[in-house]
Formats: sequence, C-alpha cells, structure tokens
Amino acid sequence: MGLFDFLRSEKRGDNFLRAVFGGYGAANKTQVNRDTSLTFSAVFACVRVISESIASLPIKVYRVEEDDDKITDVSHPIYRLLARNPNEYMTPYTFLDTLMTNLLLEGNAYFYIERDSSARPISLIPINPKDVKVIKHDGQIFYDIKDYEIGVMKEDMLHFFNLSFNGYEGVSVLKAQNTTIATSIAANDTANSYLGNSAQVGGVIKHPGKLSKEAVERLKNSWNQNYSGSFVSGKTAILEEGMTFEQTNIDANKYQLLETRRFQIEEVARIFKVPLSLIGHLEKAANYSSIEALSIDFVRFTLMPYMVMVEQELNRKLFRDREFGLFTVKLDAKALLRGDSSSRASYYREMASIGALSINEIRRMEDLNRVGPEGDQLFMPLNFAPVGDVEEEDNADTE
Repeated sequence: MGLFDFLRSEKRGDNFLRAVFGGYGAANKTQVNRDTSLTFSAVFACVRVISESIASLPIKVYRVEEDDDKITDVSHPIYRLLARNPNEYMTPYTFLDTLMTNLLLEGNAYFYIERDSSARPISLIPINPKDVKVIKHDGQIFYDIKDYEIGVMKEDMLHFFNLSFNGYEGVSVLKAQNTTIATSIAANDTANSYLGNSAQVGGVIKHPGKLSKEAVERLKNSWNQNYSGSFVSGKTAILEEGMTFEQTNIDANKYQLLETRRFQIEEVARIFKVPLSLIGHLEKAANYSSIEALSIDFVRFTLMPYMVMVEQELNRKLFRDREFGLFTVKLDAKALLRGDSSSRASYYREMASIGALSINEIRRMEDLNRVGPEGDQLFMPLNFAPVGDVEEEDNADTE
C-alpha cells in the first residue's frame, strides 16, 4: 500500500489516529483472545517469563514431623506423580508451564485427576478451559466438560484460578483488561502496517493542471509500484510535468508511534506485575541495586501468589484425608532468590556463625555433595551465651 492509499483510506486513517492516541474507536473493533493477545510482544513476554519461572521451580513433597520439621519424601506416590510423570506425555516443567499459560490468558487452568482403584491420583489430564463450564448447584461445585458424558465433581478436578468474583471461577485478565490490551494490539497492528507498507517519502504530490480520473489512477499506480514498501524506503522520487512534492508530517515520530508502543508495553507489564527489565524493556526499568533485589521483588510480588495458589490446590486435592497435614507439596523458589556469589558467601558466613546452617546444608543449597557426618555439625562463637546467664554472672561479680 502506498501513501495515496494510506491517506485516502478514511477507515485506516481513523484507526491509525485513534490507535496511536489511545482512542477507543480502533480498540473496540479489535478481538481480544488468547491468540490475538499473544501477537503483542509485551503480552507474549510477560506470559512467557511468569510461566517459565514457575515451571522451572522444583516440585517437592515433604513429610511433616511432630516438631514441624519437614523431611523430603521422594518415595511418596504424589512426588512421583508431580516431579516425574504428571501424565503420559508431560514432564513436570510442561505441566506447570501449561498450567500457568492457561491461568494467565484464560483466567482458569483445569486438570482432571485420574485415580486408581484405591482413589490414589495416578495421572493429571489437562482440560482446555474453553471446554469447561463451572456449575454451582445446591452448594456443590461440579464441572461440565465438553465430550465428557457426566459431570466431574470438584474433588476430581484441579482448578487453578486467580482473580475471582464468586470464589469458584476465575476471570481472564484479557477480559478484565480488554480495552487496554485491545488498544495495545490495535496500535501495534497499525504501526506495523504503516511502517511496513508505506515508503518513507511521506508527502503529497501536487500537479499544476487538472488530471482526469484515468491520469490520477495511472499516477497512483506508478507511484505505488516504484516507491511503496519498506524495501524502497528512502528511494529518490523523480517528478515530471511540473509536479511538486510537499512533505507531510505523517511519520512515526510525529504521531508518537514509538512513545505509544512504549506506553502500551508499560501498561501490559503493570497488568501482569512483571518488571520491565525482565521483558527486555530497559528504557524505564526500575533501578535495582543488584540482580538479587530484582529477583526478590519478582518472586515476592509476582510469583509468590501463584506459587501459594498452586501449592494449596495440590495439597487439597491430591492427598488422602488421612494424609492431610502430614504431607505437603512445595515449589522450591530458592534458586530464583540466589544472589551473586559475593552476596551468597556473606549470607552463608553469617548463618553459619550463629549456628543456623551447617556446612552440609550450605553445600546442599549450592548443589554440592556432602562432606560427611562432620559437615552436619553446627558451630557458634564461644562468647555467645543466654541472656539470663549473663545477668547471673553480672550479679555474682557485684556481690
């Protein structure tokens, strides 16, 4: 498409201006769904960084002792299910990645719990959120699933959701933030169309005489053939018959296309609570003192709510009643919270000096092998003593 077509297209021009300046006219014609939203790079990047971060977390099953100590239990069937084979075709990473992608884009993620004859979960089957209808009847929740002959009771469905108005079904962020994301998609599409299809000559041709419709059509076709398209950007135009070229201000900078794109990226990052630097937007990224500070903020404010939600649903649905409270599923985020080597060394030294960590515990946190039983010993300074003992010694000295 050349400049003539671009300027004379009232619909395109209206969409262009509205999209660039954030108007609702273009946005309300843009369909917002899982597929269209992922065409906007900021949405794709936010979904990807959250999903991949959660999916990379090790899944652990702990046995809770009487003194509340937690012992890793790799022999428990739920550990084998979650940390090895959630189903016949998914790895633990794919399981969590699929869960989070559906949750972030659809507002809900569903996995049917297939059980053996003893009611022990043996497989977690993903269900497309579009195929599920949540029904509440007489205080009971069950799921009507496409191509399933009977409804599924809540005990047999892992249902993950975040934002909710009724407490049993989630709301998609694409629906809750429809206007913002639609505007982002419209502005992005319009900018790509304009920058990709119009040559950078940006102006209007004036002829001293009056041209017939046929002459105008020939001129337009000739112009589009020679000067339209990004591959001829900057090409010199040759004019005849007294024609003049008048420069216009229709370019990316004039209509603040780049500024609009930046603003929409920031809006999407705000919606998903993702630091700008994590999606490659460094111009207005927060100034963190270290990678550790950035990781802590991301884990605490973005990932942690999802982690708690996933853990609670797994604990509630996968363990038998008699196991509840005796076993627990945890997503281990320690790897994401690791700082640089200097920060880690300082932390380990401090924790070891007060007897909070043993050498073997520190080595385990660094994925190193144990050094033997002597590495389990705890150390603390000899000048440490209970406060009461110090007070008694002071009283004895004064007598």
